[in-house]
Amino acid sequence: MRRFAFVIALLAGLALAPASALAATPVGYPQLLQQVRSGPLIRAIINRTRGDIEIKFRDLSEWEAFYPRGAQPMLQRLLHERHIRVIFASRPRGARARPAAVHHHLRYIAAAVLAALALIGAAAFLYSRRRGSGRERAGAVQRR
Repeated sequence: MRRFAFVIALLAGLALAPASALAATPVGYPQLLQQVRSGPLIRAIINRTRGDIEIKFRDLSEWEAFYPRGAQPMLQRLLHERHIRVIFASRPRGARARPAAVHHHLRYIAAAVLAALALIGAAAFLYSRRRGSGRERAGAVQRR
């Protein structure tokens, strides 16, 4: 019973926690830059399309700031010098286009060739059968 009460209290505490505690704290670029230079960071995420950087501290809190245009190479160099892991956010992908219809041209060509061979074979069979029956008739007529 105690475990059940503990689980319910834990879930209620998480539900009542402010949403901002779970998200990155927005800060100004100079403040973030100071932390990049000397703070206890464990990783950084650079989003090139939005032009922002998110840093994560050892206590697992996160800060986010928009960097000025052209500042990304300097940020990368600073993070690399401090041996901080850098992740680049992937670019958003457009809606996936349906794959192009596949036309099986080779299958159609192979089917046409097989059909032509079958017709030629059937015609040759009928022609040889007709010639053979004509010879038998000729032989039967000559025997009389």
